[in-house]
Amino acid sequence: MNCRDIEEFGPLYLSGELEESQRTLFRAHLAQCRICALEIDRQMALDARLRHAVSTELPDVSAVERSVCGRIRAERAWRIAAVAAAVLLAAFLGYRALRPVSRLYIDAALDHRLEVMEHQPRRWRSDPAEIEKLAARFELSNVGALAPAGYRLEHAKMCGIDGKPALHVVYTNGSQEFSLYIRVRSGSDKVLHAVSLGSEHLAAFQTDRLEAVVATGGSSGDCLQFARFAAHLL
Repeated sequence: MNCRDIEEFGPLYLSGELEESQRTLFRAHLAQCRICALEIDRQMALDARLRHAVSTELPDVSAVERSVCGRIRAERAWRIAAVAAAVLLAAFLGYRALRPVSRLYIDAALDHRLEVMEHQPRRWRSDPAEIEKLAARFELSNVGALAPAGYRLEHAKMCGIDGKPALHVVYTNGSQEFSLYIRVRSGSDKVLHAVSLGSEHLAAFQTDRLEAVVATGGSSGDCLQFARFAAHLL
């Protein structure tokens, strides 16, 4: 890893979300780069001061994290099996073949359910200035304007989907929440695609530079509308 990688993966490292192989590379870089090590120490100290300021003792969530990771692995296997069954059924009935569901969709659906619908504890950023700083890593600005009328920017953070860093932005209208995941583009297909996984509906699109996925527990129509709006602005 280089210094830019440390900046991108820093939030995931501090929240314990980096995979073991990435965590090893992250720590190896810190051991030989004093500037990055000091910055990570500064962020850790800031978190500690914030916890002290609100007089809140964080609970030991290690058991919860292990349980969540187990659920993620189990749900991934279940969802892949469910999608495969749907494809076979569609082929049997003579319908148009369904587009294969990639890990990108599966990760986004599970992440939205755990972090937004089930409110698993995460280090969210709610201050607009901090969110814009995260967005700047992807050469984005004014991410609050990516939602249709009636929705507002709630919070954001860095996360990992399909093994790559992504910006996770959450919007709400007071009764329904949408997740928008944005990362550096990795494919060549720019067509808008939609898929449903369990109770989550997702729509993905690409620009010349970026790839984005919208996830919601709302209707598939609302998901597509949200994705088309964001795609037009990006």
